[in-house]
Amino acid sequence: MHILFALALFVSTADHGTDGHDHHQAGEVTARSTVAADVRTVDAEARTALLRHEAMPELGMPSMVMEFALADTVDITLFEPGAALMITAVMGTDGLTVIAAEPESSE
Repeated sequence: MHILFALALFVSTADHGTDGHDHHQAGEVTARSTVAADVRTVDAEARTALLRHEAMPELGMPSMVMEFALADTVDITLFEPGAALMITAVMGTDGLTVIAAEPESSE
């Protein structure tokens, strides 16, 4: 009985806001990954881009070419065919979304 009480107390007082994952109002985000990606095509009207990306172990994905949604806060002008970018993508209840992008540095 004491174990059940302790478990219930732990669960009710656990800090659910610092679990290392990003949360936002558009849908629960389960994981995020930052990787290099090359732009293949972009649909500005639909705010989507076809990207070839490196493996995303945080999302359980090997490197591949796939379509991503682009968050409204992401500068869509960076997404020109052939552009090399560093992207941060999240997997949420609404699927994969790029939440940040910048040109890949040439170091």
